[in-house]
Amino acid sequence: MIKHILFDCDGVLIDTEIVAAEVVTNWLISEGVDINVETFIADYTGKTFTDILEILKAKQLLAASTETREAVVFMDEEIRRNMRPIVGVKEMLSGVPVTASMVSNSAEDYVLEAIELLEANHIFQKRVFSAEMVPKGKPDPAVYLLALEKLNLNKEEVLVIEDSVAGVTASTAAGLKTVGFLGGTHVRNGHGEKLKQLGALDLVRSHKELTEYLSGI
Repeated sequence: MIKHILFDCDGVLIDTEIVAAEVVTNWLISEGVDINVETFIADYTGKTFTDILEILKAKQLLAASTETREAVVFMDEEIRRNMRPIVGVKEMLSGVPVTASMVSNSAEDYVLEAIELLEANHIFQKRVFSAEMVPKGKPDPAVYLLALEKLNLNKEEVLVIEDSVAGVTASTAAGLKTVGFLGGTHVRNGHGEKLKQLGALDLVRSHKELTEYLSGI
C-alpha cells in the first residue's frame, strides 16, 4: 500500500530542466567546451551542476582550474530567475491522495522556493531531501535512502515520480517503485523508453495523466 509520494522537483513540478540546459550549455561554451543543448539534455539532465563540471574536468573538456563553486552559484541564480511551474501541476498537487515530500538534486533553499511558487506548503510541510544532505547526489541513491530513513517508511510504502535518467537510476537503485514523468519541455523522443529500461514501472505524459494515475494507487 502506497502511503507517501516522493516527487522530484525540476522537470516534474518545476519546468526548469530546459532552462538549466540552456544556462549551463551557454556557460560551458563560454569556457571553451564543445557542447550544445541537445547533447546536454541527453547526457547531463538530472545531475548536480557540481558533478557535471567535475565529469567534464575528468574528461579534460573543462579546465581543471575552473572554480566550480563560483560557476554553480552563477548558474543557480540564472535558473532561479526563470523558475516556472509545469502546466497542470497545481491541480495535480491539490488531488494528491497521500502525504508527499520533495527529493531533489537542487539546493534545499531552491526547493523551498519552488514549494512557495507552487503554493504547496500545506502539502510538503517542508519535507525536503536535497543532494546537499548526502555525500553524492542522483544518480547515487543516497538521497532517496535518506528520505526513507527520515520518514520512517518501508520501500513498498513509497512511490517516486521522476523525469530524468539520473533520477530514475537513483530511485530504482534504492529499490523504490518509480513512475517516469514526461511532461517537461526538456523531454525528447525516446526518453520514456530510457526510463523504462532503467526500471520505471509506468510513464505519464502530463499532470492530468499523473492525477489519474495517482487516483488509483
